[in-house]
Amino acid sequence: MKQHKAMRRIREFLRHRQHPMMILGYTSRAMWLLLIPLVKYLVALKFDIRSWLVTNWVDILAISAIFAFAVLRWVFIYFEIDEKSMTAHSGYFGLAATRLAFEVVTTVSVHQSSFQRLFGASTLYIDTDAKSVSRADIILVLPKKRAEHILGLITDDSSHGVKYTVESKKRSQLAFSMFFSSTLSGVVIFAGLLFEASRIVDRKIEIIILNTAAGEISKYTQKIPFIIVISALVVIGGWLLSFFANLMRYWHFSVTRQGGRLTVRSGIWTLRHDVMDRDRIYYYDITRSLLMKIFRICTINVYCTGYGKRRSEIPTIAPITTDKEVDKTLSLLMPRFARPKTTLTTGKRELWRFICIPFVVFMFVPVLRQVAVFIFPRWVSEINIISFISSVPCIWLIIVKLAAAFNTGIGFNDKCCVLDYCSFYRFHRVVIKRDKITRVAILQTWAQEKKGYCSVEICTENEKYKKHIIKHLPVDAAMSILRTNGLAV
Repeated sequence: MKQHKAMRRIREFLRHRQHPMMILGYTSRAMWLLLIPLVKYLVALKFDIRSWLVTNWVDILAISAIFAFAVLRWVFIYFEIDEKSMTAHSGYFGLAATRLAFEVVTTVSVHQSSFQRLFGASTLYIDTDAKSVSRADIILVLPKKRAEHILGLITDDSSHGVKYTVESKKRSQLAFSMFFSSTLSGVVIFAGLLFEASRIVDRKIEIIILNTAAGEISKYTQKIPFIIVISALVVIGGWLLSFFANLMRYWHFSVTRQGGRLTVRSGIWTLRHDVMDRDRIYYYDITRSLLMKIFRICTINVYCTGYGKRRSEIPTIAPITTDKEVDKTLSLLMPRFARPKTTLTTGKRELWRFICIPFVVFMFVPVLRQVAVFIFPRWVSEINIISFISSVPCIWLIIVKLAAAFNTGIGFNDKCCVLDYCSFYRFHRVVIKRDKITRVAILQTWAQEKKGYCSVEICTENEKYKKHIIKHLPVDAAMSILRTNGLAV
């Protein structure tokens, strides 16, 4: 009987704690930097434990202290749950407590990485509108079944009613990964991997690898400057890495509307299960690049506290869809958003206003080229190539802004506001619930004031203060439409 009572107490203790793998999560990076040399010393000493302990006792004590502190954190971080709320205890001795009523939860997510899958663990994220921070209100690493059970308790009110599901096609996933792969993010990840590897690999081995790679590259690129080849390889490698990351992240993507919730599932490498409260969605954003606009495809993003806030995530409900399917998708998933028509638009009269800044930037490229050639006369060919590469995004931006002149405007109906605008290289059609608008302003530069034009700034505030700026509208018409719809400026 005593053994049974002890086992029940242990189970109850573990039931309110995170998965034991979090003990390793709470250890410092310094632990691993100390652990690797210790293992190398042990192998070098041919597993002579006594000599190893005498030589490395300070490092061993440091690792023991780090691990002991991690165990204490794991013990003191626990949670309590009932039918209507959840309380998470953290900090020293669990004295800091965060209590959330299920009725105020905006998004609850269960994400399981491939590493967590080996141990049957997953990460539970719970968000509300109470905090405007980058982290979730509650983050717990729990056994997968326990995390799914808590998610079910929070979203129980959505388990009744008809299900409407939209699944993304595999060919669409490939297209989405191609269009939305960011070379910059891929390069950053690639550089991070190289940096971490350089801390572990011996310096001599690193030099040998780099010299060998340089020798192989030079065989095929003798007539091309080495720095250009390296830059091209880094860009291509970064894009490919980002492409495969997007493909793994949004494969098997599906969205289901049931009751008052939207449920999103996706992923291969990391399995994602996100559930949102539809009433707490601030707005949706139909996003396109110029190429996507030409091919009549787009992505539909939604903005709800907690969804898509993790690193490298896009808060999408349709990774890629055709213009013909947009209305059908939105009517199935978000029927409460009635999209109004755009009533105040720009056009060919405002062309110069849209392309002025990118055109001026483009004209600076040859000027900077001449300065660079004067300072570095031996590098004329490299400077010419860099100048050409720099000109391409400027020319493309001019083309994008030309298209933006015919795709900028604003409109209202009884429930929503529609905003068409271009931000850098991206076209946006944003539909916001009118009760979610927190601020409206008329902005004018000196030149706009002289010509009778303005920019309309409409702001929303969920986790972050978001500004939507519609540029180069006639000021009188803009003020009239805002005042007609009860938005004083």
